[in-house]
Amino acid sequence: MKILTVSFFDDNFGDMLIRICFDRLVRTALKNLGVDECDYSIDNMHIKEIDEEKISAADLILFSGGAMFGFNNLGSFDAIDRITALAEEKNTPVVFCSLGINNMHANEESGARLNEILRRTCVRAMSVRESAEVFTPFSEGCSFDIVSVCDPAVWAKHIYRSEVQEVRSAKQGRIVGLNVVRGGLFKANGIKWTLDDEGEFFQKLIELYDREGIDYRFFTNGSVLDNNSMGYIAKHIGVPVDKVITPDSTREVVRAIAGFDAVIAIRMHSAIISYALDVPSIDMVWNEKIPYFYQNTGYPDRALAFEYCTPEVVLRMTQELLDDSGFHADESYLMTLYDYLYTTLGAILKKPADSRYDFAEVSHLMSMQESGIADDVTDYRTKLSRSQYCYRALFDADIERRRQIKSLKKEVKELNKQLKESQKKYEKLEQESEKTRQQLDRINSRLPMRVYHKLFHKKA
Repeated sequence: MKILTVSFFDDNFGDMLIRICFDRLVRTALKNLGVDECDYSIDNMHIKEIDEEKISAADLILFSGGAMFGFNNLGSFDAIDRITALAEEKNTPVVFCSLGINNMHANEESGARLNEILRRTCVRAMSVRESAEVFTPFSEGCSFDIVSVCDPAVWAKHIYRSEVQEVRSAKQGRIVGLNVVRGGLFKANGIKWTLDDEGEFFQKLIELYDREGIDYRFFTNGSVLDNNSMGYIAKHIGVPVDKVITPDSTREVVRAIAGFDAVIAIRMHSAIISYALDVPSIDMVWNEKIPYFYQNTGYPDRALAFEYCTPEVVLRMTQELLDDSGFHADESYLMTLYDYLYTTLGAILKKPADSRYDFAEVSHLMSMQESGIADDVTDYRTKLSRSQYCYRALFDADIERRRQIKSLKKEVKELNKQLKESQKKYEKLEQESEKTRQQLDRINSRLPMRVYHKLFHKKA
């Protein structure tokens, strides 16, 4: 059996963590269902790089989660439409898992398209990360109920168990993690908060931290653009180098957060990973998905309305987080996705699903599949690809600017030529005009005398 999982591949390593955790959960569920490892293979496809051969060869297609649905700047909706249409032609079962809503604003036309996708016979089941109620208006006529589950990344601690233990055994003192993102993230979500505003916010916050004796580290989720923003902010507000973490892999993001006692998040997966590692967090609400996460995990007050998220409020909340020593992820919440996978895969594969593993068994099997070098290689390749993309964008922009400069230089040269010709014409006209004026002056100077002589001659 060939299984194809569809994921985001991004240097925002929260998306990569979804893929990694989801892969282990699927393998664990298949083992639980009695499917031998020799009887299946799992391939993966980036949702933005549709491979029709992979889709055609697949016996089962699983969407691994994340902000895929929604009519937003991520542009994945059309890809989902195309992938499911191809699956429909082959009658290949499709399962949506832990999909994020991410600006689920549909008009009549786009809502109808979403309903059409969900009613395709190839789509066998659907679970969402934030709230099933959001999809209710678009699920009429579906053959299944949409359910709410957790994000796959909340299992991170069990896949990176040895990493987390290593970091924490070497840890000294209490540290707060401060999550930095690119300035354009807010603009893309309709919020007027620039990179300079973000820098000013963090500058005031660390002044308060210094006054209260709170140690901190700045970190990102690894994105090239986030890392660039981190460098800009660190330079302009004077953050020491040893207080800045810019990860280059999913593993490094997990290790960074494992070393914190509290996290002030902006990216949602900073909050999700913190939750997975039993680290309390708060998050600025710049997108509707964030309050859903905190509501689902039982801490709705830790999703802070953007307009009220001042340095003073964050300081107070930081102190509350540091005092929350008993914080830990809810095992029953983690099991929601596993239960969904176990039941759904059992139904599709026609396997008896009456002996589901309990949390301890799933946790043990997940920890036996710790992230390895293959995941790191995928991360580095993705990071390199993203870096090359950003470089190429700058390179192309530079080429275009050079082309424009060359064109403008040619224009200026032509204009200078025209100017010189016009100058010559002007000088020639000036000379001719001067001659005319001299002639007029001579005529004007002689005219009275001629008139006098003419008059005098007539009188004589």
